[in-house]
Amino acid sequence: MNTQHTIFISPHLDDVTLSCGGLVWDLTRQGHRVEIWTLLTGLPLDVLYSELAQELHATWGISGVDAILARREEDRAACAVLGAELRHFDWLDAIYRRDPASGEPLVKDFFTLFNSLPEADLVAEISTALTAELPQRASLVMPMGLGGHVDHRLVVNVGKQIGGVDAYYADYPYVINHFENPLLKDGELKYIPYDLGEDALRAWQEAVLCYKSQLSSFWRNDDETLLALRNYLAGGGGRLWRKT
Repeated sequence: MNTQHTIFISPHLDDVTLSCGGLVWDLTRQGHRVEIWTLLTGLPLDVLYSELAQELHATWGISGVDAILARREEDRAACAVLGAELRHFDWLDAIYRRDPASGEPLVKDFFTLFNSLPEADLVAEISTALTAELPQRASLVMPMGLGGHVDHRLVVNVGKQIGGVDAYYADYPYVINHFENPLLKDGELKYIPYDLGEDALRAWQEAVLCYKSQLSSFWRNDDETLLALRNYLAGGGGRLWRKT
């Protein structure tokens, strides 16, 4: 990365740290200014939660507004480990959004969470806001949208609208099961080699463990989490990609 100021765009309160936290730590250690802007951290004031939201709340052990507030605190702790600045925006996570036409929950189960289309109006709204907010001289890093989560694809569409994206990160851990995605295999994106050592790994692991409410969605315990990150790093993960 040639710039001294890099902004990573994150759909949720953990995506950047999970996907490339070691790289973020290494950039800040070198004196770069790194910001993580998380878009979908709005407080769900409508308490008529969908069945999927209720299921996830049960898994997290906390619900609704309290869940988002707790996740924001987890993110603050993780960003402190990485040395990154943060911004939390107020758009809602998909599990709390409703279809503007029907009033029904946007996603009702895990199938629709990964197969619904992002709302065009919301993409336009976020794109307009970010275009006004992004500093001209900052390098912009966006997710690839691997795995198909509607919120990740929403952010990908935002990136297409605002343009000027300098690099992309592979959405971890979704990339593990979607490495054959055309984005990674057809030559459109080129892997950017970057040397990350043991110190970067330890900082990455420490930051990921800050997201206590979320880890059970992916791993059985802390030890499995730490091993998964070590293996991902050793296999070349946690770096960025650039359009060819």
